[in-house]
Amino acid sequence: MKRDLEFTVGPVPVGMRWNVAAASAVTVAVLGILLVYREIVASIVAIWIRSETFAHGVIVVPLCLWLAWRRRDALATIAMRPWWWGIGFVFASGALWLVAAAAGAGVVAQFALAFMLQAAIVTIVGLQAARALSFALAFLLFAVPAGEFLVPTLVDWTANFTISALRLSGVPVYREANHFIIPSGAWSVVEACSGIRYIIASLMVGVIYAAVAYRSPRRRAVFVAASILVPIVANWLRAYMIVMLGHLSNNRLAVGVDHIIYGWVFFGVVMLLLFWVGSFWQDTDGAHSKESVVSTASAVPAVSAPRRAFFTASIAAIVAAGIWSPLDATVSQRVAIRSPVIPQITAAGNWVPSGDEIANWVPRYSGYATNFSQTYTNGNRRVGLYVAYYRGQQKGRELITSGNVLTRPDDWSWKQTSTGTDRIDWNGRATTVERARLSGRDTRLEVLQLFWVAGRVTWNPYVAKALQAIATFQGSGDDAALIVMYAPANGTIDAAREGLHSFTADMSPAIERALAAARESGQ
Repeated sequence: MKRDLEFTVGPVPVGMRWNVAAASAVTVAVLGILLVYREIVASIVAIWIRSETFAHGVIVVPLCLWLAWRRRDALATIAMRPWWWGIGFVFASGALWLVAAAAGAGVVAQFALAFMLQAAIVTIVGLQAARALSFALAFLLFAVPAGEFLVPTLVDWTANFTISALRLSGVPVYREANHFIIPSGAWSVVEACSGIRYIIASLMVGVIYAAVAYRSPRRRAVFVAASILVPIVANWLRAYMIVMLGHLSNNRLAVGVDHIIYGWVFFGVVMLLLFWVGSFWQDTDGAHSKESVVSTASAVPAVSAPRRAFFTASIAAIVAAGIWSPLDATVSQRVAIRSPVIPQITAAGNWVPSGDEIANWVPRYSGYATNFSQTYTNGNRRVGLYVAYYRGQQKGRELITSGNVLTRPDDWSWKQTSTGTDRIDWNGRATTVERARLSGRDTRLEVLQLFWVAGRVTWNPYVAKALQAIATFQGSGDDAALIVMYAPANGTIDAAREGLHSFTADMSPAIERALAAARESGQ
């Protein structure tokens, strides 16, 4: 019986033997890299579990394997050979991870891990096999829980469209930022109205459909682009439809749970229409077969790599990716973790501390190690100063993150009505700051904002992240602070700006000294 079984199965084709060896080496490399970066892997999985927006991440890896399995016939004809230049891309991805980790840029670090895995796979199987696996490799990026940085922009777009459409429909609208009032009630465009879930879901399904239904790169690109644009426009229509339903029904429909149900039903109908229209341009089986024949004929190389070459490439990829984790641990050990202390910021110029409160508002920043808040007066001028000091930054305790804002979209007490930049005199130097205008129930504020990182100030969050990475590598720690100055603007805006400019010119040296003292308190 045993002899009959051996005779029936026959020898394994040479190309298939090398594919099995390459697959085994890929598995070793992927598991090795994931083990080295197990903490960041755990953080990604935790986001999948707790966030409805990124719950799709759980099925990304199985879908990647399925997309790869669909290419098994083409892969069986390819005699794979390691592409050794790929080690350089693994190395570069690891370096990107180290910089992102030092800067506290969690999403960038997660993408860097995905890049490491992609580069390691390409290194092992070679460029020819990587081309056959291009969709499976690209799809891996959906595992990274990214996209929240787009929420404010999407919210603004949705609010702009909804309010414009309401006015075109003859409904009078009073607007403040992304809150608006119509005769039947008050509405607010918040994060849940951004449509980010619809966009991610549509793009993910659209990529799969493009990979399965089309062979032409142009058709694939057009359909993927449509998978992004259609849900954005559909979300605008969804928001308008919900408000109109509530308005016309005297708020009996499209409120509460109905709001969510109608939204997803509408989105589902739009997606079905998108795929129905896309089916008219689906490539025929004949075209597919012709392409497969051409690919098969041109994909058989003369020489296959020995089995040991794949595992050598696998170990080399693990080493190139893994050397960065110990370096990060070495850098992190030099970061001070003692609690900082911000000394009292004393009077300067004609500004003196006051016990009066300008407004019942503070920036919506969390995770700081300590903070400072004080009102200062100079004659009839009043300026509020708020400082949030950060040290030992990590997930949930970062200065610069999408959750830290001046006002939250769902806060009806305070609304951010405009943003921009301004030029001030800061510690004797002309400096650009971020400017915002806030509107409360009975108070308006003119606000200036800066980030202080290791003795330098900037209004740009990306520059602040870069400064934090540099300071961490230099062994100076990751100390950083938010500096917010605000003045009442119930009169003229110019008067509020003049007060803020006078305050920064006089008080900025004292603020800098206080922050330097706080930094030294942890050394």
